[in-house]
Amino acid sequence: MVRNAKINQSKQKKKIKFEISVGIFLFRREKGKCLWLLLHYPAGHWDFIKGHIEKNEKIEETIRREVLEETGIKSFKIIPHFQKTLDYWFNNKRYTGEDEMVHKKVIFLLGETKEKKIQISSEHLEGGWFTTEETLKILTFNNVKKYFLQAVAFLKKSGIYQNKQNAKK
Repeated sequence: MVRNAKINQSKQKKKIKFEISVGIFLFRREKGKCLWLLLHYPAGHWDFIKGHIEKNEKIEETIRREVLEETGIKSFKIIPHFQKTLDYWFNNKRYTGEDEMVHKKVIFLLGETKEKKIQISSEHLEGGWFTTEETLKILTFNNVKKYFLQAVAFLKKSGIYQNKQNAKK
């Protein structure tokens, strides 16, 4: 019993960090289809735009800053009544070299832009506009895919998401 107690006491506890970020499922329309903006991150994954909330920043201020910084897009509207919060844990060692656990919350919004041209920041390897089907194939994380599909369903239900074939019927 005593030996087990010493072993447990000698184990180092990992640091735990808490982060809150804001992300956006950003789309534009082209030829009757919604195209979604994805970014390729240096860690190897593909995801939507997201970033940390800075001190005294509101959610909308954060996402407007992040969209501009990461893509150069200046103008977009946030679709009201859609907000999803993704909650997960990961080890930061791969990203920062520090062996710490991170509890992260990402608040996802839904937005539309008319801007086609993107200027990818040095934080990313590349980015582009993809159809819904392509987005589902490219996205790395299943938990993000789940909320993305909810965003698509929200747009369909609200009548915003239509392609030309559906509009003609």
